[in-house]
Amino acid sequence: MRKGIFFILLAAFFGNACNKNQASDAIVAQVGEKTLTWAELEDVIPNNSSPEDSINLSETYINDWVREQVVLRQAEENLSNEQKNFDELIENYRKSLLTYSYEQELVRQKLDTNVNEEEIEKYYNDNIKNFELKDYIVKVKFCALSSDSKDLKQMKKLFYSSESGDLVKWEALCIEKQAAYYFDEDRWMLWEDLVQKIPLEIFDVESFLKKNKSIELERNGNTHFISFLDYQLSGSQSPLSFEREKIKDMIINKRKIELLTRMREDLYQQAMEKKEVEIFTNKK
Repeated sequence: MRKGIFFILLAAFFGNACNKNQASDAIVAQVGEKTLTWAELEDVIPNNSSPEDSINLSETYINDWVREQVVLRQAEENLSNEQKNFDELIENYRKSLLTYSYEQELVRQKLDTNVNEEEIEKYYNDNIKNFELKDYIVKVKFCALSSDSKDLKQMKKLFYSSESGDLVKWEALCIEKQAAYYFDEDRWMLWEDLVQKIPLEIFDVESFLKKNKSIELERNGNTHFISFLDYQLSGSQSPLSFEREKIKDMIINKRKIELLTRMREDLYQQAMEKKEVEIFTNKK
């Protein structure tokens, strides 16, 4: 069918709702014995589409359908019956989906996701050898302000001040001047995450951290103030505060495995007690 005629037919079809029912069984495209009807095409076109959008969507869908059918026909003709037998694969996939869906619903209803601090500390202490740092971590405070800002001196003074009131003033100034800043004295940050935020180029991280409590540097027209509140070296024992959320997830996952294992065993025992299971063995 030439493209112009195709457009005319589609325009007539989508532009006249009265004719849709009459044309629903008409064939739009055919590849071998496979056919695509107007009704099937209509199902994929949104009801609120304009005639022009309907035509464009229809053309795309028909072309995709034809290409898919051509490949499928080639596969049908060139694969052996054994290669085309997916019954076992489909059944195994269905069983996996059913089992997974049931287990997810069971977890949603019954899994206790509350983990207290005592449980976290016990898990950490019982598995302390497994908590070794693979990277450097730091507790850090930093900010960056344009180097030509008239507030640079004030920013520096407030940044290095140990007065609690000055900390509030520093954060307020950062917000007012839209300066990039960060401060969380309880949170550890991976070194690789820090250098994504600050243009630090350090080749010997361990030596750098041991020698520097704070630094100032100028990059791309901005002055950066950086203060290292604490650090842990790669290869050392990872602190509990850094591992807390990971441990919580581990405990919940352990509970999940235990819940599903218990569920399987309970169902097995119930079926055996109700004599719903018969095991036949060949005896000589």
